Amino acid sequence: MFDSLFGTGKLEKMIIVAFLPPQNAGDAPVLSVADEDKYSVQVNPDNYTINYQVNYDRAPAPGNSASEAKYVSTSPPALEFTFLFDGTGVIPPPAGPLDNVPIAGAVAGLFSGEEPYDVTKELQKFAKVVYTFDSSGHSPRRVQLTWGKLVFEGVLGSLSLNYKLFGPDGSPLRVEARASFEGSISDMLRELEENKSSPDLTHVRKVVAGDNILLMSNGIYGTPDYYIEVAKVNKLFNFRQLKAGKEIFFPPAKKTKP
Repeated sequence: MFDSLFGTGKLEKMIIVAFLPPQNAGDAPVLSVADEDKYSVQVNPDNYTINYQVNYDRAPAPGNSASEAKYVSTSPPALEFTFLFDGTGVIPPPAGPLDNVPIAGAVAGLFSGEEPYDVTKELQKFAKVVYTFDSSGHSPRRVQLTWGKLVFEGVLGSLSLNYKLFGPDGSPLRVEARASFEGSISDMLRELEENKSSPDLTHVRKVVAGDNILLMSNGIYGTPDYYIEVAKVNKLFNFRQLKAGKEIFFPPAKKTKP
């Protein structure tokens, strides 16, 4: 209401929320709603990097000095960024609805009762969400990072803390955190997204009118040469005439290759 009255802009902060540990294998991921499982950064990063990596097998055959790069896998994307934990007082507290109203803002500040920003405590809160080992999941927790249009799900890959300023008692006043998150997706969602159609996988096709083993083998393997092996696997004695609606199994090509 006050935003519409006074036109105050609200800075959107990057928010990191942990997922609940899955109860059963294959369960859809669910974000936690507990306050201790959510962390809002004090200062947004001034940039972030998303890295994509494709992995190849480049081992040369014996006697060769080089070889063709053979695709192995595509790694999940990785997100990297740097942000600050600052307890010097230079960075103002989060904006409230009365901040742009001089008198009201001053009065509100007197009675806010907010504790000074404690870098050590904030680091502990952050670590609880992204770094601390989760005994039920046997690993650091999977999290979702949201900032504007960026929505990224992953797990912490690395965290580097650079302590830069200290108080008279040696307590840290400013820490620069460099974090990397590895993309993570549940097995159920990964299988749905990949929708693999490689001839190195088992396929099942339902016969439609006009189908025959040669054409179907060509569609799966890129060659009709495997039709005899397919017929044997499916125990087809008259494989030139297939009944519509029958399911035909096409095993991995590497297992049927003569």
